Amino acid sequence: MSTKDHILDTAESLFNKNGYTAVGVDLIRDTAGVSKTSMYRHFGSKNKLIVAVLTRRHLRFEEKLGGVITPNMNIEEKLEALIDWHFKWFGTTDFHGCMFMHAMSEFKESDDSIANSALMHKKWLKGLIKEIISSNPELNEKQIESKSEAIMTFVEGMIMRAESSDITEFRLIYRIAIQTLSKTNF
Repeated sequence: MSTKDHILDTAESLFNKNGYTAVGVDLIRDTAGVSKTSMYRHFGSKNKLIVAVLTRRHLRFEEKLGGVITPNMNIEEKLEALIDWHFKWFGTTDFHGCMFMHAMSEFKESDDSIANSALMHKKWLKGLIKEIISSNPELNEKQIESKSEAIMTFVEGMIMRAESSDITEFRLIYRIAIQTLSKTNF
């Protein structure tokens, strides 16, 4: 593993567990066992390191979540895969909520590059949902947009709930709810 990847892994783990503001460059340096010079040579600043962490995490999400939703699935199967993937993520030891949501809450007003990295991920997720919903030929553009927005809000809420409590026992309820949102006319 390269020094750069090692720093990214360490920073991602620390930011994920403790938040961005609570984690300083010295903690990342000490935990990674690298020099501050090496960190700055690779990333330039803590904020640029945060952007690199978010970018890499987004690419990983895109690959993994995009990989469980295949073109040969129908809408219902795709939505169930979306829910199931999230529940699998919630069950991992490194689930501490959404790093993109946390980045938005910490940097929305203070760092556009970090906020934009987080926003890019959320736009991608909503685009994935919109792609799923738009495969229903009976829906017009307004219906597709409305359903996509409702499902995006539902998924974001599910992530927030999973961060604060164990929602495993409600998995079937979430699967039914997302199907209901996809079929409700609004």
